[in-house]
Amino acid sequence: MIRGARHSNLFYSRTDYSHFLHLLTTLKYHFSIDVHAYSFVPNQIHLLIETFQPKISTIICQIQTKYAAYFNQSYRLNGLIFQGQCISQRMKDDTHFYQTSRFIHLLPLMQKVTSNIYHYRWSSARDFLAPQAEDATMHPLLTINRTLEIFPHPRHESFHDFLYSSIQMKMNL
Repeated sequence: MIRGARHSNLFYSRTDYSHFLHLLTTLKYHFSIDVHAYSFVPNQIHLLIETFQPKISTIICQIQTKYAAYFNQSYRLNGLIFQGQCISQRMKDDTHFYQTSRFIHLLPLMQKVTSNIYHYRWSSARDFLAPQAEDATMHPLLTINRTLEIFPHPRHESFHDFLYSSIQMKMNL
């Protein structure tokens, strides 16, 4: 998890969100990482990333440095925009992986940034909830198969049930 300094916003416009997404996609190919889930809310960034070569700290440092330079230049600011160090956890097992994925995908609803996750552009949830053809081309950013492989067909519907079974209990939707 990455937070804005003093809980301030990291994103003020669609361009900001798009730029961060572009940086993440670029780093995915540069470092050969798998991005399993992401969610950007105005003052936080949540990522579920699997690394193969560099340490996660190297990747996060690069993305924070590049985004901070963009952000400060765009808004004519200087100084830190992120609060402290990135909080990262190693996934203990598959259960931890899926619970983290669920949390990340539901974050915009829990933070009340959107009322419909299907229409929230800055979370990978909508990519998992949309029907995926078996022979579909790979997503440019996400590694979708790792998450959906345990769900029965139709996978997007099963994933929907997995997400919302938790949120209905917590939010009484």
